[in-house]
Amino acid sequence: MPDLPLGAVIAFDFQAWNIQEEIAILREIGIRRVQVWRNYGQGITARHVCETLDAAGLAADSLHGYFQLEPGDLPGSDLSSPDTAVRQGVIEVLRREAEFARAIGCRDVIVHPVAPGQESADQRRRDSFVEAVAALAETGRRDDVRFLVENMPRPMFGSDARLLRQAVDAAGGRHVGLNYDSGHAMLAGDPVGAVRAMGPRLWGIHLHDNLGEKDDHMIPGTGRVPLEEIARALAEVGYGGTFMLEVYRPTDEVRRDLTAERLAFIERLRRLASGS
Repeated sequence: MPDLPLGAVIAFDFQAWNIQEEIAILREIGIRRVQVWRNYGQGITARHVCETLDAAGLAADSLHGYFQLEPGDLPGSDLSSPDTAVRQGVIEVLRREAEFARAIGCRDVIVHPVAPGQESADQRRRDSFVEAVAALAETGRRDDVRFLVENMPRPMFGSDARLLRQAVDAAGGRHVGLNYDSGHAMLAGDPVGAVRAMGPRLWGIHLHDNLGEKDDHMIPGTGRVPLEEIARALAEVGYGGTFMLEVYRPTDEVRRDLTAERLAFIERLRRLASGS
């Protein structure tokens, strides 16, 4: 089993987080690989992202793709929409995301299967999603990127990891896979089973904690998500990507709660997921 590298999602140009403070925390705990999530309303450029990361000694591991802009002109990203025009529009947005990913030096783009709040999971929506994933695989092949579809919390469409696996299996190839989100899986009811359902198509993860009621994005070890069981399941399925933390909490809270004990817990999880 590989020794999984530790990474973290980093948020650019949001009022809730200061990018330089985020960078300082990551550097203090030894993280050098980041997944970029940017505020689309600010029009941030790939050049700016690269310059910021280079100055901090960080490398772009992946890009969290567009899923919603509020307020703004772009609709929510709904790959499962029964409306063909809507799905085509989403694919075009994600094609531009692929270009952005390549421009910042990475090849993985995390995508949500549905717009926020969409709860329908009827057969028509499922069929539309399978078609969209196939089109996404072709886009990935042309642009030489990988699109990783993320599991959603219940009751949103995409909370069933088995459905997501079926769609990416049907598309086949090396350009579409799955991204496991521990917080979403907890809210869907089977956080360990979701890892096993994704199996060899699991190419990325978002690891964070919650209290089982909402998507809190807490530091691992501060909630109720069975993270040690999840880490062991990651090793079982042979996960070989980055051990990616996705914590969205106020900076002062992170500084307060990211204790030596919790850092040791995160390291234990990483080693378990690495099979050691």
